Amino acid sequence: MRHLAAAPALLAAVVAAAVAAALVAVRSGPPGPPRVRLAVLVVFDQLRGDFVDRWRPLFGRDGFARVQSQGAWFTRCHYPYARTTTGPGHASVLSGTCPDRHGIIDNAWYEGGATVYCAGSPRYEFVPALPHLAARKGDVGNPDRMLAETVADALKAQRPGAKVFGLSLKDRSAILPTGKRPDGAFWFDRRFVTSTYYADRLPEWAERFNASGAIDAWFGKDWTRSRADVDYPTWSGADAGPGEGSGVQVRDGKDKDKVWRQGVGFPHPNTGGRDKPGKEYYEALANSPFGNDLLLQFAKECVAAEGLGADDVPDLLVVSFSSNDLIGHTWGPDSQEVLDVTLRSDEVVAELLRFLDAKVGAGNYLVGITADHGACPLPEASRARGLDARRVDPGSLVAAADRHLTATFGPPAAAGDKKPGWFAATPVPWLYFDAKTLAAAGTTREAAAATVAGFLATHPSVARAYTRAELESRAPAADPLLALVKRSAYPGRSGDVFVLMREWDLPSGASGTGTTHGSPYDYDRHVPLMVFGPGVGGGALTEPTTPQAMAAIFSKWLGVRPPRKADFPLPAALRDR
Repeated sequence: MRHLAAAPALLAAVVAAAVAAALVAVRSGPPGPPRVRLAVLVVFDQLRGDFVDRWRPLFGRDGFARVQSQGAWFTRCHYPYARTTTGPGHASVLSGTCPDRHGIIDNAWYEGGATVYCAGSPRYEFVPALPHLAARKGDVGNPDRMLAETVADALKAQRPGAKVFGLSLKDRSAILPTGKRPDGAFWFDRRFVTSTYYADRLPEWAERFNASGAIDAWFGKDWTRSRADVDYPTWSGADAGPGEGSGVQVRDGKDKDKVWRQGVGFPHPNTGGRDKPGKEYYEALANSPFGNDLLLQFAKECVAAEGLGADDVPDLLVVSFSSNDLIGHTWGPDSQEVLDVTLRSDEVVAELLRFLDAKVGAGNYLVGITADHGACPLPEASRARGLDARRVDPGSLVAAADRHLTATFGPPAAAGDKKPGWFAATPVPWLYFDAKTLAAAGTTREAAAATVAGFLATHPSVARAYTRAELESRAPAADPLLALVKRSAYPGRSGDVFVLMREWDLPSGASGTGTTHGSPYDYDRHVPLMVFGPGVGGGALTEPTTPQAMAAIFSKWLGVRPPRKADFPLPAALRDR
């Protein structure tokens, strides 16, 4: 895997060229007529860019391979910002911009004295009002925190009668790409749900789907390897390797020492340890490829019931498959489980294309495929390859920074009943200072940030630590890593210090398992960008691009202007199509 620092020129060229070309290429000329009746954005959460190349010989003819050969496959597609998590990724693709402009800096952040969720608030209610959702009133799905329009907003404004829907297992993945005025956004929480931001009740077809028994169809069906013809160890490594997790765990209510687990190795049971479907089964379902199968069924129902692509007014559908991410977090990107869900994702793409061919008609639809981020290899797997990699407890970094501040400025004073401390919130990589503590210590936010950044930069697992002043400076960033972090920061939402871990090191407890993402390194920023539809071609293309180019592509094929804050142009390979 390529080290980011080994290719700073490529990184700088991609970002600089995209920004320089934006005013010319993104906004040149009025939109033309629609080229398709339906555009479908497919996001596979945590589908790393190298997966579709590394495992390409294993794919069937009708899925990824059909798109790669008959459409356009941009093999050098990277996110141009640092904090590569689900919220920012889904907010970026169809807005055509980065967190520094759309404001979604992470899945959650600290703002106004509280931690806030990127796609939720207490202003609305869940629909339907299922009993188990009553305790989650603070995070009811809506796009209020999204500060940039998307292709969906432009389509609704310019094409009266156009329909827009967003579907996912995760709420933020259905909500953020579809903007402020979709016809519906639905996500999974034991049933498919929405919120009163969108409607007071589910549409009939969604209610019918929830009541049909389709959601429980996988109960008791073990997750086994899908391909008997594939040598899984050769293509992905040993089963149940070091550092892999055991998935969903359920403790017996009567015997606390008795624990049900999905398991580290195949096969993985799918009951949740219960004798009938319940909370635990639905968690296990999502943490298996069957979650993707469920969402595909729901998407097909949406297309059919809503008549998407049935007339000359173009429609937009976003389908974000979340199970790849949940599986990747648990077992890691080099596991047999991730190989298997990728092979099954190939089958999902094949089935979706066959369905669209039949329902909308070949040549009448556009499909764009990408991911919201990649994933860091398990440190245990990296060490086996000879890399210096380790698991690092973020809490230990914060505690060390707290002690250093005390040594520098003196003990923090207690504020009322509050335990004294220097930080109001520490969702690493962001650190937010407590304003009252700083005032009591007689120091400034800038001085404290410089102190913490300088101290953390000496930690063996910290590559850099950037202060808010550095991130808000308008001076050009000679450091390519700083340029990426700056594009992840938004005033009033970002913290006082951004802590960048060393490449290959994983923010996780030392005894932890599984992996995560959120860094500016190649394994987190490199994702696929594939496009299939009328007038699209070229096969494998090495032109550097970003996932945000999807906004320009969708705008052109839908016949609408690009979103107002879009920064990234149509790839050159598609400009004359």
